[in-house]
Amino acid sequence: MAKTSDYRILTFQRQPGLWRANMTPIVQPATFTRGEAIRGFVTAEDSKSEEEAVIAANRAIRELDG
Repeated sequence: MAKTSDYRILTFQRQPGLWRANMTPIVQPATFTRGEAIRGFVTAEDSKSEEEAVIAANRAIRELDG
């Protein structure tokens, strides 16, 4: 399971009231999944608040190795 402490989470507001989070690995080399390097990724769905976007980011990171 990937650790959330190994990622930098940056939230951003796509539209008023719609938030997403970008996750970028802090540690090198980049995390690998299915043979491809991950340089960063964005949460799949919009969240209603910045806090919900961070929660979604943490959930996505934990599911990387799952």
